[in-house]
Amino acid sequence: MKRFSILVLAFIAAVAAQAQSAKVEGKSGVFYFGIGTHKIFYTKSDLHLVGNGSTPFDLTLKKVKAKDDFFLKKTGGAPQYDYKIGYYFRKKNFGIEFNFDHVKYFVRHNQTVRTTGTVNGEKIDADLPVTTYVQNFEHSDGANYALFNFVKWKNLSKGQKPSNFDWELKAGAGPVVPKTNSTILDKHWDDRYKVAGYVVALETGLRYNYKALFVEPSFKAAYANYTNFLIADGHGNQNWLSAQFILSVGAQIR
Repeated sequence: MKRFSILVLAFIAAVAAQAQSAKVEGKSGVFYFGIGTHKIFYTKSDLHLVGNGSTPFDLTLKKVKAKDDFFLKKTGGAPQYDYKIGYYFRKKNFGIEFNFDHVKYFVRHNQTVRTTGTVNGEKIDADLPVTTYVQNFEHSDGANYALFNFVKWKNLSKGQKPSNFDWELKAGAGPVVPKTNSTILDKHWDDRYKVAGYVVALETGLRYNYKALFVEPSFKAAYANYTNFLIADGHGNQNWLSAQFILSVGAQIR
């Protein structure tokens, strides 16, 4: 992450140095690149887990609560980050963008959830501490939204100015690429990155442009469906809604 951030900052500085007097005006296309961080909230989720090892199980933990790992918590983990690269056709008044959100998901340990299913052939249907069978569950190296967006801009400034405001609206879809870390029935598994489902999202934000640079706060609502992530000797699935508050900085040039 540190090396990636250095490369991004170097790119932004280079674009700014070469285009200090540029105005993102007129009918030309605009190429842009940005990086940022975010705070994300998740709805409760039914976590379905199936294991085929020496102790087979088929469990559903209902309405599980989870949290993110926002870097201000100082937990020592890598930051949650976002980056995007896109091109906007001003003459046609729309753009296309690739956006990657490195979102993190941690099941809260201090909760009791309805647990149903079977463990080693024994039927389970009870309210239990979440850690009874699932000692730890997290998409901790990212639940990872990879989105391909259509973008609409509306200029909110009048006249030719070196700085202006744009309102943005984005709609997109793409795969989720989680790296899941779990300990279930005391068996640990640290997954590889895997395309495990899909995400659809809507985002709106306000972009402040100054010459070749921009700052953009935005809000994103998403539905993510993880149809097949991996655990030790098995797999699982879950889906949720998320609300994401993002702050990005970047560079743009026509």
